[in-house]
Amino acid sequence: MPRANVCVRRARRDDADELLRMWCELRESTRSMDRAAPVPSERGVLERLEAAEADANLRILVADLDGAVAGMAVLTHQPFAVLFDTRSVHLHFMHVRPEFRRRGVGHALVAAAASFAEEVGAEQLMTSTLPQTRDENRFFARLGFAPVVIRRAAGVATVRRRLAADAGAVSAVEDLLVRRRSMRTRSRLRLAGMGD
Repeated sequence: MPRANVCVRRARRDDADELLRMWCELRESTRSMDRAAPVPSERGVLERLEAAEADANLRILVADLDGAVAGMAVLTHQPFAVLFDTRSVHLHFMHVRPEFRRRGVGHALVAAAASFAEEVGAEQLMTSTLPQTRDENRFFARLGFAPVVIRRAAGVATVRRRLAADAGAVSAVEDLLVRRRSMRTRSRLRLAGMGD
C-alpha cells in the first residue's frame, strides 16, 4: 500500500484544540496502565506552545494528512542521561489518531525527529513507551529502537507515605534485634552466674 502524503510541521497556537484532544486521547489509551499521567488542560497546551517558540531545544510537532491534524510528537534536545555527554533527541508523547493509523503518520513523525537530531548534532534518538503497548513497542523496535531503562513514576505524597511506612518497619526490626541481643546477654549472664 503506498504511503500517504503526510506533512509534519511545528505546532501553532491554532493547533491547541487538536493538541488537547490528542493529549486526552493519549491519556485515555494509557489510563489503566499509567495512573500517574497528568490531566492535560488548554492552558497547559498554550504554555507549552509558547515555551517551544522560545526554546531551541523543544519542538512540538503535528502531522497533517488530508487537511486534518493526524498526529503529534514533542521533541526535546538534551543529554542522553544526566551523567553522559552524549546528546540525544527525546521523542515524547508521539500519538497518531486511530483513524489515521497505518498511513505513514508515525513514520513521518519519527523522520522529523531524526531530522531534528541531525540539525542539533544529537547522536541518539530516544522515546518512552509503556511495556503493555505492544503495537507501539513493535513499531519502535522495527525502526531500531532498543530498550534502555524502565521509568517509574509516583506521586510525592505516595512516596512520602511509603517511606514513612518503611521507616516504621525498619524501626520495628531494629527494636526486635535490640530485644533479642538483650535477652541473649541476660541469658549468658544467668548461665555464667549459675556456673560460679
